[in-house]
Amino acid sequence: MGVLKSSPVRGAPGVYTIGMLMDPALGRVIERCRDGDRDAFEEVADRYGLQLLRTARLILRDQSLAEDAVQETFLRAWQRIGSLRDEDPGPWLNRIAMNESISAYRRRHRFQALTERFGRLGGGKREVSSEARLDLAQALDQLSAEQRAAVALHYYQDLSVEETAKALKVPVDTMKSRLKTALRRLRDLTGSEEISA
Repeated sequence: MGVLKSSPVRGAPGVYTIGMLMDPALGRVIERCRDGDRDAFEEVADRYGLQLLRTARLILRDQSLAEDAVQETFLRAWQRIGSLRDEDPGPWLNRIAMNESISAYRRRHRFQALTERFGRLGGGKREVSSEARLDLAQALDQLSAEQRAAVALHYYQDLSVEETAKALKVPVDTMKSRLKTALRRLRDLTGSEEISA
């Protein structure tokens, strides 16, 4: 995350400023958060939660996924609260919420791409059914640990083939082969025919 806009308040090195000074009462709450006060952080969550949920819903178009993204936003914000100094946390939180929502959107579509790849959905923009999710979960259990890791990183965590290979410390060609074998095995286990990409 880079420096956003400069604030009239001078921050310590590595501290992000957003450019909007916060009111003194909120400043005291943020200071308590930085000191590890979870009750103070809950005040921040109460104050900004609905705003962040609206942001997440606009991106994800799904209430449940949006709620998950907001929970992840607050978790990440709590972990990084020390980087926030003397500014309204709203824009900072919104930026985290947008990033979390975009990541969730990508993961969801990776799952749909995976199911379409081995034929469970028949293509198109249909939602993934609960039955298809169950079939896929059961089929994934039948893969080797190496194959499951490759599928999880590539299709669920949205890593490229190269990034997946690096994460698992194997050559790129080995990773391509592993993913191809895993997809073939998933098709066999679910009785699906492959759809051409």
